[in-house]
Amino acid sequence: MNQTIEALIDKAINETASKDELLKLEENLLSDSLVRERYLHAVNVHAALRRQFSSRPESMSAELPDHSRSGKYGALAIVVATAACLMLIVGVFLIVPRTRQMPAVIAETVGAYGETGVAYASGELVGSGPMTISRGLVRLDFSSGARVAVEGPAQLELVDEMRLVLHRGVVTATVPESASGFVIDTDSAHVVDLGTAFGVSVNDSGLTDVCVFEGEVEVSAPPTVGNATQPQRLREGEAIRSSKGSNSIDSVVFEASQFENAWPVSSGVLQTTGAIRFVSPGPGFHPGNYKDNEHIVVFPEREGVRPSEQVRVDMVDPGVYAKSPYREKRILAKDQRVTSYLLQLDAFPEGKNPGRRRSVRGQITFANPIVGVITMDRLLRESEVIFGVPDVSYPSPRTIEPRPEGDQRRGFDSLILAADRRTLFVELQENPGHLDQVRVLIEAGN
Repeated sequence: MNQTIEALIDKAINETASKDELLKLEENLLSDSLVRERYLHAVNVHAALRRQFSSRPESMSAELPDHSRSGKYGALAIVVATAACLMLIVGVFLIVPRTRQMPAVIAETVGAYGETGVAYASGELVGSGPMTISRGLVRLDFSSGARVAVEGPAQLELVDEMRLVLHRGVVTATVPESASGFVIDTDSAHVVDLGTAFGVSVNDSGLTDVCVFEGEVEVSAPPTVGNATQPQRLREGEAIRSSKGSNSIDSVVFEASQFENAWPVSSGVLQTTGAIRFVSPGPGFHPGNYKDNEHIVVFPEREGVRPSEQVRVDMVDPGVYAKSPYREKRILAKDQRVTSYLLQLDAFPEGKNPGRRRSVRGQITFANPIVGVITMDRLLRESEVIFGVPDVSYPSPRTIEPRPEGDQRRGFDSLILAADRRTLFVELQENPGHLDQVRVLIEAGN
Protein backbone atom coordinates (compact mmCIF):
# COMPACT_ATOMS: atom_id res chain seq x y z
CA MET A 1 0.00 0.00 0.00
CA ASN A 2 1.30 3.49 -0.91
CA GLN A 3 2.68 5.21 2.21
CA THR A 4 0.83 8.42 1.34
CA ILE A 5 -2.49 6.55 1.33
CA GLU A 6 -1.60 4.84 4.62
CA ALA A 7 -0.92 8.26 6.15
CA LEU A 8 -4.25 9.60 4.84
CA ILE A 9 -6.13 6.64 6.35
CA ASP A 10 -4.43 7.15 9.73
CA LYS A 11 -5.21 10.89 9.71
CA ALA A 12 -8.85 10.28 8.77
CA ILE A 13 -9.36 7.75 11.56
CA ASN A 14 -7.63 10.01 14.09
CA GLU A 15 -9.66 13.03 12.88
CA THR A 16 -6.56 15.08 12.02
CA ALA A 17 -6.99 15.11 8.22
CA SER A 18 -7.63 18.40 6.42
CA LYS A 19 -10.54 18.88 4.03
CA ASP A 20 -8.26 18.44 1.01
CA GLU A 21 -6.76 15.27 2.49
CA LEU A 22 -10.23 13.83 3.12
CA LEU A 23 -11.22 14.58 -0.47
CA LYS A 24 -8.06 12.87 -1.72
CA LEU A 25 -8.77 9.82 0.44
CA GLU A 26 -12.38 9.70 -0.79
CA GLU A 27 -11.15 9.76 -4.39
CA ASN A 28 -8.87 6.80 -3.73
CA LEU A 29 -11.57 4.89 -1.84
CA LEU A 30 -13.95 5.24 -4.79
CA SER A 31 -11.40 4.15 -7.38
CA ASP A 32 -9.34 1.43 -5.68
CA SER A 33 -10.73 -1.70 -4.03
CA LEU A 34 -7.41 -2.35 -2.22
CA VAL A 35 -7.60 1.07 -0.56
CA ARG A 36 -11.17 0.29 0.54
CA GLU A 37 -10.05 -3.03 2.01
CA ARG A 38 -7.16 -1.39 3.92
CA TYR A 39 -9.43 1.39 5.18
CA LEU A 40 -12.06 -1.09 6.40
CA HIS A 41 -9.39 -3.14 8.17
CA ALA A 42 -7.99 -0.02 9.88
CA VAL A 43 -11.47 1.09 10.96
CA ASN A 44 -12.25 -2.36 12.35
CA VAL A 45 -9.03 -2.44 14.39
CA HIS A 46 -9.58 1.12 15.61
CA ALA A 47 -13.15 0.30 16.69
CA ALA A 48 -11.99 -2.88 18.45
CA LEU A 49 -9.35 -0.94 20.38
CA ARG A 50 -11.86 1.69 21.44
CA ARG A 51 -14.23 -1.00 22.67
CA GLN A 52 -11.34 -2.70 24.48
CA PHE A 53 -10.18 0.39 26.38
CA SER A 54 -13.40 2.34 26.83
CA SER A 55 -14.20 0.35 30.01
CA ARG A 56 -10.60 -0.06 31.23
CA PRO A 57 -10.17 3.16 33.33
CA GLU A 58 -13.09 2.37 35.64
CA SER A 59 -12.17 -1.27 36.20
CA MET A 60 -8.48 -0.46 36.68
CA SER A 61 -9.08 2.43 39.06
CA ALA A 62 -11.45 0.33 41.17
CA GLU A 63 -8.61 -2.07 41.92
CA LEU A 64 -6.13 0.64 42.94
CA PRO A 65 -5.81 1.85 46.54
CA ASP A 66 -6.98 5.36 47.28
CA HIS A 67 -3.48 6.88 47.51
CA SER A 68 -2.68 5.66 44.00
CA ARG A 69 -4.83 8.41 42.55
CA SER A 70 -2.43 11.16 43.64
CA GLY A 71 1.26 11.90 43.83
CA LYS A 72 3.98 9.65 42.48
CA TYR A 73 1.82 6.52 42.77
CA GLY A 74 -0.79 8.07 40.48
CA ALA A 75 1.85 9.06 37.96
CA LEU A 76 3.38 5.58 38.07
CA ALA A 77 -0.04 3.97 37.55
CA ILE A 78 -0.64 6.17 34.50
CA VAL A 79 2.77 5.30 33.04
CA VAL A 80 2.22 1.57 33.60
CA ALA A 81 -1.28 1.68 32.13
CA THR A 82 -0.10 3.67 29.12
CA ALA A 83 2.77 1.28 28.49
CA ALA A 84 0.43 -1.70 28.72
CA CYS A 85 -1.96 -0.10 26.25
CA LEU A 86 0.85 0.67 23.82
CA MET A 87 2.16 -2.89 24.05
CA LEU A 88 -1.33 -4.26 23.40
CA ILE A 89 -1.85 -1.93 20.44
CA VAL A 90 1.50 -2.95 18.93
CA GLY A 91 0.58 -6.59 19.52
CA VAL A 92 -2.74 -6.17 17.75
CA PHE A 93 -1.12 -4.67 14.65
CA LEU A 94 1.69 -7.22 14.58
CA ILE A 95 -0.35 -10.33 15.31
CA VAL A 96 -3.81 -9.85 13.74
CA PRO A 97 -2.71 -9.45 10.10
CA ARG A 98 -0.50 -12.54 10.34
CA THR A 99 -2.93 -14.84 12.09
CA ARG A 100 -6.01 -13.95 10.09
CA GLN A 101 -5.68 -12.97 6.46
CA MET A 102 -8.51 -10.99 4.91
CA PRO A 103 -8.61 -12.18 1.29
CA ALA A 104 -12.08 -10.81 0.49
CA VAL A 105 -14.75 -8.31 1.42
CA ILE A 106 -18.51 -8.77 1.21
CA ALA A 107 -19.35 -6.30 -1.54
CA GLU A 108 -23.10 -6.95 -1.73
CA THR A 109 -25.74 -9.09 -0.06
CA VAL A 110 -29.26 -10.08 -1.04
CA GLY A 111 -31.12 -11.56 1.94
CA ALA A 112 -28.00 -13.45 3.02
CA TYR A 113 -27.66 -15.09 6.45
CA GLY A 114 -24.95 -17.12 8.11
CA GLU A 115 -25.17 -20.42 9.96
CA THR A 116 -26.31 -18.78 13.22
CA GLY A 117 -29.06 -16.75 11.57
CA VAL A 118 -27.12 -13.46 11.64
CA ALA A 119 -27.41 -11.42 8.45
CA TYR A 120 -24.30 -10.68 6.43
CA ALA A 121 -23.64 -7.00 5.76
CA SER A 122 -21.92 -5.21 2.90
CA GLY A 123 -18.42 -4.06 3.83
CA GLU A 124 -17.61 -6.98 6.14
CA LEU A 125 -14.11 -8.34 5.73
CA VAL A 126 -13.93 -12.11 5.32
CA GLY A 127 -10.90 -13.92 6.69
CA SER A 128 -9.34 -17.15 5.53
CA GLY A 129 -11.36 -20.10 6.78
CA PRO A 130 -14.81 -21.68 6.52
CA MET A 131 -17.91 -19.68 5.59
CA THR A 132 -21.56 -20.79 5.64
CA ILE A 133 -24.45 -19.10 3.85
CA SER A 134 -27.73 -20.58 5.00
CA ARG A 135 -29.79 -18.63 2.46
CA GLY A 136 -29.62 -15.63 0.15
CA LEU A 137 -26.82 -14.31 -2.04
CA VAL A 138 -23.44 -12.82 -1.21
CA ARG A 139 -20.91 -11.24 -3.56
CA LEU A 140 -17.31 -11.60 -2.41
CA ASP A 141 -14.77 -9.22 -3.90
CA PHE A 142 -11.29 -10.72 -3.51
CA SER A 143 -8.25 -8.51 -3.13
CA SER A 144 -6.88 -10.14 -6.29
CA GLY A 145 -9.77 -8.59 -8.27
CA ALA A 146 -11.89 -11.74 -8.65
CA ARG A 147 -15.62 -11.36 -7.96
CA VAL A 148 -17.54 -14.41 -6.74
CA ALA A 149 -21.27 -14.61 -6.09
CA VAL A 150 -22.40 -17.37 -3.74
CA GLU A 151 -25.99 -18.62 -3.51
CA GLY A 152 -27.09 -20.29 -0.31
CA PRO A 153 -27.40 -22.80 1.09
CA ALA A 154 -23.67 -23.04 0.63
CA GLN A 155 -20.57 -24.14 2.51
CA LEU A 156 -17.17 -22.94 1.37
CA GLU A 157 -13.70 -22.14 2.60
CA LEU A 158 -11.64 -19.10 1.66
CA VAL A 159 -7.99 -20.12 1.38
CA ASP A 160 -6.46 -16.86 0.15
CA GLU A 161 -7.11 -14.11 -2.41
CA MET A 162 -6.59 -16.59 -5.28
CA ARG A 163 -8.39 -19.72 -4.09
CA LEU A 164 -11.56 -20.99 -2.47
CA VAL A 165 -12.95 -24.45 -1.79
CA LEU A 166 -16.65 -25.09 -2.46
CA HIS A 167 -18.11 -27.95 -0.43
CA ARG A 168 -21.76 -27.30 -1.31
CA GLY A 169 -23.76 -24.65 -3.14
CA VAL A 170 -23.65 -22.54 -6.30
CA VAL A 171 -21.06 -19.91 -7.20
CA THR A 172 -20.37 -17.77 -10.24
CA ALA A 173 -17.03 -16.06 -10.76
CA THR A 174 -16.00 -13.09 -12.86
CA VAL A 175 -12.23 -12.94 -13.04
CA PRO A 176 -10.25 -10.07 -14.61
CA GLU A 177 -6.80 -10.46 -16.12
CA SER A 178 -5.20 -9.32 -12.85
CA ALA A 179 -6.59 -12.42 -11.10
CA SER A 180 -5.99 -14.94 -13.89
CA GLY A 181 -5.26 -18.30 -12.30
CA PHE A 182 -7.95 -17.97 -9.63
CA VAL A 183 -8.88 -21.44 -8.37
CA ILE A 184 -12.11 -23.02 -7.18
CA ASP A 185 -11.70 -26.52 -5.75
CA THR A 186 -14.40 -29.07 -4.95
CA ASP A 187 -14.16 -32.67 -3.76
CA SER A 188 -14.20 -33.84 -7.38
CA ALA A 189 -12.80 -30.97 -9.47
CA HIS A 190 -9.90 -28.53 -9.58
CA VAL A 191 -10.96 -25.49 -11.63
CA VAL A 192 -8.34 -22.96 -12.73
CA ASP A 193 -9.46 -19.72 -14.34
CA LEU A 194 -7.76 -18.52 -17.52
CA GLY A 195 -9.35 -15.05 -17.51
CA THR A 196 -13.08 -15.64 -17.78
CA ALA A 197 -16.55 -15.91 -16.25
CA PHE A 198 -17.81 -19.29 -15.12
CA GLY A 199 -20.06 -21.14 -12.69
CA VAL A 200 -19.47 -24.05 -10.33
CA SER A 201 -22.12 -25.97 -8.40
CA VAL A 202 -21.87 -28.81 -5.89
CA ASN A 203 -24.99 -30.69 -4.82
CA ASP A 204 -25.61 -32.62 -1.61
CA SER A 205 -24.13 -35.84 -3.03
CA GLY A 206 -20.91 -34.11 -4.10
CA LEU A 207 -21.70 -33.93 -7.83
CA THR A 208 -19.83 -30.99 -9.40
CA ASP A 209 -20.96 -29.06 -12.48
CA VAL A 210 -18.76 -26.47 -14.21
CA CYS A 211 -20.11 -24.15 -16.94
CA VAL A 212 -18.03 -21.57 -18.82
CA PHE A 213 -19.89 -18.37 -19.70
CA GLU A 214 -16.97 -16.50 -21.29
CA GLY A 215 -13.31 -17.25 -21.92
CA GLU A 216 -11.65 -20.48 -20.75
CA VAL A 217 -10.93 -22.58 -17.67
CA GLU A 218 -8.88 -25.69 -17.00
CA VAL A 219 -10.50 -28.53 -15.09
CA SER A 220 -8.81 -31.58 -13.60
CA ALA A 221 -9.39 -34.01 -10.77
CA PRO A 222 -8.36 -32.71 -7.31
CA PRO A 223 -4.56 -32.77 -6.90
CA THR A 224 -4.54 -35.65 -4.41
CA VAL A 225 -2.26 -38.65 -4.35
CA GLY A 226 -3.18 -41.26 -6.94
CA ASN A 227 -5.87 -39.07 -8.46
CA ALA A 228 -3.95 -36.99 -11.01
CA THR A 229 -5.59 -36.37 -14.39
CA GLN A 230 -4.64 -34.39 -17.45
CA PRO A 231 -6.21 -30.90 -17.29
CA GLN A 232 -9.16 -30.47 -19.61
CA ARG A 233 -9.66 -27.04 -21.18
CA LEU A 234 -13.22 -25.73 -21.35
CA ARG A 235 -14.27 -22.81 -23.55
CA GLU A 236 -17.34 -20.60 -23.71
CA GLY A 237 -20.52 -22.66 -23.93
CA GLU A 238 -18.91 -25.88 -22.67
CA ALA A 239 -19.63 -27.75 -19.45
CA ILE A 240 -18.39 -30.78 -17.49
CA ARG A 241 -19.62 -32.92 -14.62
CA SER A 242 -17.58 -34.91 -12.10
CA SER A 243 -18.49 -36.99 -9.10
CA LYS A 244 -16.86 -37.51 -5.73
CA GLY A 245 -14.47 -40.44 -5.63
CA SER A 246 -14.22 -40.72 -9.41
CA ASN A 247 -11.32 -39.87 -11.72
CA SER A 248 -13.57 -39.18 -14.68
CA ILE A 249 -14.55 -35.71 -15.90
CA ASP A 250 -17.41 -35.98 -18.36
CA SER A 251 -18.53 -33.42 -20.92
CA VAL A 252 -22.22 -32.55 -20.64
CA VAL A 253 -24.68 -30.29 -22.44
CA PHE A 254 -24.24 -26.63 -21.47
CA GLU A 255 -27.12 -25.71 -19.14
CA ALA A 256 -26.77 -22.51 -17.14
CA SER A 257 -30.22 -22.28 -15.53
CA GLN A 258 -28.88 -23.29 -12.11
CA PHE A 259 -26.69 -20.16 -12.17
CA GLU A 260 -29.49 -17.71 -13.03
CA ASN A 261 -29.69 -16.31 -9.49
CA ALA A 262 -25.98 -15.95 -8.76
CA TRP A 263 -24.81 -14.78 -12.20
CA PRO A 264 -26.54 -11.36 -12.09
CA VAL A 265 -25.02 -10.58 -8.68
CA SER A 266 -21.47 -11.37 -9.85
CA SER A 267 -22.24 -9.25 -12.93
CA GLY A 268 -23.27 -6.20 -10.89
CA VAL A 269 -27.07 -6.57 -10.71
CA LEU A 270 -28.42 -6.94 -7.19
CA GLN A 271 -32.08 -7.58 -7.86
CA THR A 272 -34.77 -7.64 -10.52
CA THR A 273 -38.49 -7.67 -9.82
CA GLY A 274 -41.59 -7.78 -11.97
CA ALA A 275 -41.13 -8.86 -15.57
CA ILE A 276 -37.40 -8.15 -15.88
CA ARG A 277 -35.32 -11.20 -16.74
CA PHE A 278 -31.55 -11.60 -16.60
CA VAL A 279 -30.97 -14.22 -19.29
CA SER A 280 -28.73 -17.22 -18.59
CA PRO A 281 -25.21 -16.61 -19.93
CA GLY A 282 -23.63 -18.64 -22.67
CA PRO A 283 -23.17 -18.81 -26.44
CA GLY A 284 -25.44 -16.45 -28.31
CA PHE A 285 -26.07 -14.41 -25.19
CA HIS A 286 -26.75 -11.18 -27.06
CA PRO A 287 -29.73 -8.97 -28.01
CA GLY A 288 -30.27 -10.20 -31.57
CA ASN A 289 -31.00 -13.75 -30.40
CA TYR A 290 -33.79 -13.05 -27.92
CA LYS A 291 -37.44 -12.28 -28.45
CA ASP A 292 -39.74 -12.25 -25.45
CA ASN A 293 -43.31 -11.00 -25.12
CA GLU A 294 -43.43 -11.37 -21.34
CA HIS A 295 -40.12 -9.96 -20.12
CA ILE A 296 -37.76 -7.06 -20.44
CA VAL A 297 -34.49 -8.92 -20.98
CA VAL A 298 -31.18 -7.73 -19.47
CA PHE A 299 -27.86 -8.19 -21.32
CA PRO A 300 -24.50 -7.30 -19.76
CA GLU A 301 -22.33 -5.55 -22.33
CA ARG A 302 -18.83 -4.16 -21.73
CA GLU A 303 -17.24 -3.69 -18.32
CA GLY A 304 -14.97 -0.88 -17.10
CA VAL A 305 -14.95 1.10 -20.36
CA ARG A 306 -13.36 4.56 -20.35
CA PRO A 307 -14.75 6.25 -23.50
CA SER A 308 -12.24 8.21 -25.54
CA GLU A 309 -14.99 10.32 -27.09
CA GLN A 310 -18.09 12.17 -25.92
CA VAL A 311 -21.06 10.05 -24.89
CA ARG A 312 -24.47 11.72 -24.88
CA VAL A 313 -27.12 10.34 -22.55
CA ASP A 314 -30.86 10.89 -22.19
CA MET A 315 -31.03 10.77 -18.43
CA VAL A 316 -28.65 11.45 -15.53
CA ASP A 317 -30.64 12.82 -12.61
CA PRO A 318 -33.24 10.92 -10.54
CA GLY A 319 -36.82 11.41 -11.70
CA VAL A 320 -39.05 10.62 -14.66
CA TYR A 321 -37.59 10.45 -18.17
CA ALA A 322 -38.87 13.08 -20.62
CA LYS A 323 -37.90 13.49 -24.29
CA SER A 324 -35.51 16.27 -25.24
CA PRO A 325 -33.73 17.41 -28.43
CA TYR A 326 -30.39 15.84 -29.34
CA ARG A 327 -28.48 19.08 -28.81
CA GLU A 328 -29.76 19.30 -25.22
CA LYS A 329 -28.60 15.85 -24.19
CA ARG A 330 -26.24 15.62 -21.22
CA ILE A 331 -22.68 14.43 -21.81
CA LEU A 332 -21.08 11.71 -19.73
CA ALA A 333 -18.29 12.99 -17.50
CA LYS A 334 -14.91 12.82 -19.21
CA ASP A 335 -12.79 9.77 -18.31
CA GLN A 336 -15.72 8.23 -16.41
CA ARG A 337 -15.22 4.43 -16.26
CA VAL A 338 -18.53 2.68 -16.80
CA THR A 339 -20.08 -0.74 -17.24
CA SER A 340 -22.93 -1.09 -19.73
CA TYR A 341 -26.15 -3.11 -19.64
CA LEU A 342 -28.83 -3.29 -22.32
CA LEU A 343 -32.52 -3.71 -21.42
CA GLN A 344 -34.72 -4.89 -24.28
CA LEU A 345 -38.33 -5.70 -25.14
CA ASP A 346 -38.46 -7.41 -28.53
CA ALA A 347 -42.09 -8.40 -29.17
CA PHE A 348 -43.24 -10.95 -31.75
CA PRO A 349 -46.63 -12.15 -33.11
CA GLU A 350 -48.10 -14.92 -30.94
CA GLY A 351 -51.39 -16.67 -30.10
CA LYS A 352 -54.95 -15.92 -31.20
CA ASN A 353 -54.30 -12.19 -31.26
CA PRO A 354 -50.84 -11.96 -32.83
CA GLY A 355 -50.95 -8.20 -33.25
CA ARG A 356 -51.74 -7.49 -29.60
CA ARG A 357 -49.66 -4.72 -28.04
CA ARG A 358 -47.42 -5.94 -25.24
CA SER A 359 -47.12 -4.13 -21.90
CA VAL A 360 -44.27 -5.15 -19.60
CA ARG A 361 -43.02 -3.55 -16.39
CA GLY A 362 -40.46 -4.19 -13.65
CA GLN A 363 -37.53 -2.73 -11.78
CA ILE A 364 -33.82 -3.43 -11.66
CA THR A 365 -31.32 -2.51 -8.93
CA PHE A 366 -27.59 -2.32 -9.66
CA ALA A 367 -24.71 -2.67 -7.21
CA ASN A 368 -23.15 0.62 -8.32
CA PRO A 369 -24.72 4.02 -9.11
CA ILE A 370 -26.27 4.71 -12.51
CA VAL A 371 -24.38 7.51 -14.28
CA GLY A 372 -26.44 7.65 -17.47
CA VAL A 373 -29.45 6.15 -19.27
CA ILE A 374 -29.70 6.04 -23.07
CA THR A 375 -32.89 5.35 -25.04
CA MET A 376 -33.03 7.68 -28.06
CA ASP A 377 -32.41 5.57 -31.19
CA ARG A 378 -29.63 7.87 -32.42
CA LEU A 379 -27.86 7.75 -29.08
CA LEU A 380 -28.27 3.96 -28.89
CA ARG A 381 -26.55 3.58 -32.26
CA GLU A 382 -23.76 5.96 -31.30
CA SER A 383 -23.14 4.30 -27.94
CA GLU A 384 -23.30 0.79 -29.42
CA VAL A 385 -19.94 1.45 -31.08
CA ILE A 386 -18.43 2.09 -27.63
CA PHE A 387 -20.34 -0.27 -25.33
CA GLY A 388 -21.73 -2.95 -27.63
CA VAL A 389 -20.45 -6.53 -27.44
CA PRO A 390 -17.77 -6.95 -30.16
CA ASP A 391 -18.70 -8.97 -33.24
CA VAL A 392 -22.39 -9.00 -32.31
CA SER A 393 -25.05 -7.79 -34.74
CA TYR A 394 -27.53 -5.59 -32.86
CA PRO A 395 -31.14 -5.22 -34.06
CA SER A 396 -32.37 -1.72 -34.93
CA PRO A 397 -34.00 -0.07 -31.87
CA ARG A 398 -36.92 2.33 -31.69
CA THR A 399 -37.06 5.38 -29.40
CA ILE A 400 -39.33 4.78 -26.43
CA GLU A 401 -42.35 7.06 -26.15
CA PRO A 402 -42.86 8.60 -22.69
CA ARG A 403 -46.21 10.18 -21.79
CA PRO A 404 -46.45 13.80 -23.00
CA GLU A 405 -47.08 16.28 -20.22
CA GLY A 406 -50.79 16.52 -19.43
CA ASP A 407 -51.73 13.50 -21.60
CA GLN A 408 -53.89 11.00 -19.65
CA ARG A 409 -54.15 8.31 -22.32
CA ARG A 410 -52.84 4.83 -21.65
CA GLY A 411 -50.11 3.03 -23.55
CA PHE A 412 -46.97 5.11 -23.02
CA ASP A 413 -43.48 4.00 -21.97
CA SER A 414 -42.00 5.05 -18.65
CA LEU A 415 -38.52 5.24 -17.10
CA ILE A 416 -38.00 6.40 -13.53
CA LEU A 417 -34.56 6.68 -11.92
CA ALA A 418 -34.91 6.31 -8.15
CA ALA A 419 -33.29 8.71 -5.69
CA ASP A 420 -30.73 6.04 -4.72
CA ARG A 421 -29.43 6.25 -8.33
CA ARG A 422 -29.18 2.45 -8.39
CA THR A 423 -32.77 1.46 -9.14
CA LEU A 424 -34.54 1.92 -12.47
CA PHE A 425 -38.30 1.45 -12.83
CA VAL A 426 -39.21 0.46 -16.39
CA GLU A 427 -42.53 0.12 -18.21
CA LEU A 428 -42.47 -0.58 -21.95
CA GLN A 429 -45.35 -0.84 -24.43
CA GLU A 430 -44.54 -2.46 -27.76
CA ASN A 431 -46.25 -3.87 -30.85
CA PRO A 432 -45.06 -7.19 -32.34
CA GLY A 433 -42.27 -6.70 -34.83
CA HIS A 434 -40.90 -3.66 -33.00
CA LEU A 435 -38.14 -3.27 -30.48
CA ASP A 436 -37.56 -1.06 -27.44
CA GLN A 437 -34.09 -0.77 -25.91
CA VAL A 438 -32.58 1.09 -22.96
CA ARG A 439 -28.83 1.22 -22.36
CA VAL A 440 -27.89 1.76 -18.71
CA LEU A 441 -24.39 2.97 -17.81
CA ILE A 442 -23.17 2.09 -14.31
CA GLU A 443 -20.21 3.46 -12.40
CA ALA A 444 -17.50 0.85 -12.87
CA GLY A 445 -16.14 -0.91 -9.81
CA ASN A 446 -12.63 -2.27 -9.36
